[in-house]
Amino acid sequence: MHYDTAKRDHGLPHDPFKALVVSRPVGWVSTLGADGVANLAPYSFFNIVSERPHYVIFGSSGYKDSLRNIEATGEFAVNVASYTIREAMNMSSSVVPPHVDEFALAG
Repeated sequence: MHYDTAKRDHGLPHDPFKALVVSRPVGWVSTLGADGVANLAPYSFFNIVSERPHYVIFGSSGYKDSLRNIEATGEFAVNVASYTIREAMNMSSSVVPPHVDEFALAG
């Protein structure tokens, strides 16, 4: 199959781009908003890209609470979501208002 990412004419129900690199770790990004509300969200576009200097990156599709909190506070933490905590990680991917603490939501 030839896949042209610019044309997106693959004919599949979902864009296969995320499946091009596997296995890929899921970064579980935690932030604290300026209002003190904790945020927790999984990011499948995440990795380290350099050691001198140390860089950890994650890509956000759209302007999400995580990004807003990072811009407000300048801080975030990244953990790797493992298989054993997959259910909690999936719960933290729920679309909820900014005042909802995803740590509490995920248990």
